[in-house]
Amino acid sequence: MKILVFSDSHNDPKYIAAALREHKGTVDLAIHLGDGLSDMARVGDLLDGVATATVIGNGEQFFERRLYADVPDETVICPDGVRILCCHGHKYRVKFGTSALAARAEEVGADLVLFGHTHEPFDGWEESPSGKQVRFFNPGSVGCGWPASYGIVETKDGKFITSHRFFD
Repeated sequence: MKILVFSDSHNDPKYIAAALREHKGTVDLAIHLGDGLSDMARVGDLLDGVATATVIGNGEQFFERRLYADVPDETVICPDGVRILCCHGHKYRVKFGTSALAARAEEVGADLVLFGHTHEPFDGWEESPSGKQVRFFNPGSVGCGWPASYGIVETKDGKFITSHRFFD
């Protein structure tokens, strides 16, 4: 399964649209990790035939919560046997480290954690409280990072590959 991962588009959907056009016909799932959820609706025609998943960011939580009352703070998905925790990251204070999020990853048995909020791309292993190595992946900001970026996660038979794509 090919998954495009977006975060922090902040009402600027042009790069989401560009990524969806680039991967047209090859992507199975598009995930938005918050702070720009309305941008997914703004590119809706490009999402035909693509499943979507979203979680709320601090921007929506504080300013638009009533519009996104049905959007969860986090979700766990399991494509091809890979257990993925998706969250924005603000509730786990990811700007100050990932230890709280690592503890949550352990609670839900995640193999991979997708998070945003920092606007900085990240791809690395972190240790959970029990010592299990968990992959952490932040796609960066697809709206106000420089350069703008998004992520790709490919899953198959319980394994996954992560990568970043950047715009000039």
